[in-house]
Amino acid sequence: MRSKLFFKGIYGDNSIDMVRDIIHITPMETTGKRHEWYIKPHAHSDLFQIFVIESGSVELLLNDQSQIVDSVSFFSIPKNISHGLRMHPDMRGWVISLYDKSLENMLKLDSDIINKMDEIHISKLSEDDKLIGDTFLTIHKCIDEYYSDLPGKQHALQYLVGMMLLRLYRVSVTSSAVNVSDNKNKIYYRRFVQLIKEMKSFKVGVEEYATRLNISSGHLNRICKDVSGLSPKDVVINFFIDEAKIYLRNFEMSIAEISYELDIEDPAYFTRLFKKRTELTPKEFRSQLGRK
Repeated sequence: MRSKLFFKGIYGDNSIDMVRDIIHITPMETTGKRHEWYIKPHAHSDLFQIFVIESGSVELLLNDQSQIVDSVSFFSIPKNISHGLRMHPDMRGWVISLYDKSLENMLKLDSDIINKMDEIHISKLSEDDKLIGDTFLTIHKCIDEYYSDLPGKQHALQYLVGMMLLRLYRVSVTSSAVNVSDNKNKIYYRRFVQLIKEMKSFKVGVEEYATRLNISSGHLNRICKDVSGLSPKDVVINFFIDEAKIYLRNFEMSIAEISYELDIEDPAYFTRLFKKRTELTPKEFRSQLGRK
């Protein structure tokens, strides 16, 4: 079976420039033109994406299924879900990429919202549906703010993203999700990620996670590769790097205190690991936030 294609950025890119580690917005036609209007099926291991179709239509490819999405519409694609697009040069729209870990911590999402964000929803603008209309309005406020150069832009975007997610959630509650066949690998993967969050200790090894899931470490490795394109160790490390970024925003905590909070007993090792994954030391990451 051919392995799933993953990108850390938008299709074709392995990096992405986020505002406040939360949001990136780009015209769909820009990406479409780069790839001759065909976006091959692929997935993102840490991005939640919203596609806005302003004019024309696209063919949305999901596993062995396809669906035409006409304007004016939007649809959401959760992380780790394989999706592709066939686009016409005349179509216009936006792809909004949200870093799901930052969103989860920003909004302190409860399980109901998290579960809804793990589903695909397609919504079409209608004069009779005020909820969808309000969601479109908030989406456009996010786009306008993203491309503005106004004072307080980052804070405004953080607020608007929160409002956009809440309205997307409300729309999803009143609509049905697109049925994309789930499999045992995805179920095991979700349990694995949940275990990492619950145990929250860097000392826990892959074998212990596999034991708690009642599978072999080799089986867990195959599951993670299939669902996320990463090894179990990389999934664990990425979780703790994401946690470290959150702690580093608390300038009252020292680098050593953050290391111990993550259950990494050697702050020097924590610094090396952080730099290897982000190309910045924790101190340099903090400097980018405006504090040394």
